[in-house]
Amino acid sequence: MSISRRSFGIGATGLMLGTVASPWIRNANAAPPPIKIGVINSMSGGLAAYAQEGQPAFEYIVKKINDGGGIKSKDGAKIQLIQADDTSQPARTATEARRLITEEKVQLLTGTILSAQMLALTPVLDELKVPTLSIWAGGAHSSYMFSLGYPYDRGYAQSMHDFIKSLRDDSKFPIKTAVMSYSNYEAGQQVNKFLVDKLKASGFEVIGEAPLDTKAQDQTSAMIRIRSLKPDIVTGLVTPRDGILLHQARYNLNYHNSLFVGGTGGYSDLSLWKDLGPEIGKAVLTRNLFAMTGFSPGAKIDSMQKIIAELRDVAKIDRIGQGAIQYAQGARVLQHVLEKASSLEPAALLESFKAFDIPFGDPDLYVAKPKGLQFAEDRLLKDGSAMMVQWMPDQSQEVVFPKEFAQAAPRPKS
Repeated sequence: MSISRRSFGIGATGLMLGTVASPWIRNANAAPPPIKIGVINSMSGGLAAYAQEGQPAFEYIVKKINDGGGIKSKDGAKIQLIQADDTSQPARTATEARRLITEEKVQLLTGTILSAQMLALTPVLDELKVPTLSIWAGGAHSSYMFSLGYPYDRGYAQSMHDFIKSLRDDSKFPIKTAVMSYSNYEAGQQVNKFLVDKLKASGFEVIGEAPLDTKAQDQTSAMIRIRSLKPDIVTGLVTPRDGILLHQARYNLNYHNSLFVGGTGGYSDLSLWKDLGPEIGKAVLTRNLFAMTGFSPGAKIDSMQKIIAELRDVAKIDRIGQGAIQYAQGARVLQHVLEKASSLEPAALLESFKAFDIPFGDPDLYVAKPKGLQFAEDRLLKDGSAMMVQWMPDQSQEVVFPKEFAQAAPRPKS
């Protein structure tokens, strides 16, 4: 599907077009005006893997909402999506947001909005006061932004720390030393800071760092540094692109002596197999590597299994990974917020975000959150936990942590 800078409809059914009337006044027999949502995705550039996988699932759920009667508390108003591509450039995220708000008159914003884009977008949101849902940011610096991404501290860092500690204490892996290897940008740096402190507090020795230059075309130098330090474990937050380069370097150097534990896309994304190729993927992804993720096809969560089947069998989406599930979840969050909001005014939408709640066991909960989905005071998820998985040779995953979702015990592969 081509991405237009203007509004568009999905398929023959359409996501109804129109202009927004405010206040909410209409003729009794007239259809209500649509609810306009601006979608700023990174459909091109270095972060494109997230949006390219996620957008089809997001659009499918929105279409399903519209076909099912729209937003019922708003007289069945349909959701109208207005797309923009920020080309993975934070400055353009801010530019497109301003255009969507001032020219297209959107009432909400959403999209990829990773940490760098979040920082660039913050001044625009503070000025124009439009509530926004980020799919991926690990922070939310504007009071108008909420995020489904993992918080740096209680999300990424805590989940990786808890798993590494469990490997040592419960699974009896001989882990004493660690090297921090992370994508060297805002999120990677912040997660690294918290993770180092947590590991040290639990008795692990951090013996060095091998940060990954996000603009590099090769990560061999970082891999050589890791090999020279000979850590028991290598850990950190890694983007899909950096992960591909890191695993490629690991394969080229034939290095398998350390355990690799990382989050999220650079270790868990389905695109790794495609870009590395099956030979390299089997050699490195299935060997001494564990990946942090909010989604796995094998997780023992009924609502997750049902959305996987629906996206595969009904939506006919052929690539269903964490990105697809995260975007599908984002669409459901927006539906719940719109249904509960007393109006479409920014203040009312903000209050609805703050009161938002999808409990564990709800059919609209698609991600592994045993405490459900709610936003904390910092506008990030209260439950920042994630699962850890290990790759299998057939490109499937086994959940190994936490115990309530696990399919198998973690095991090294020599």
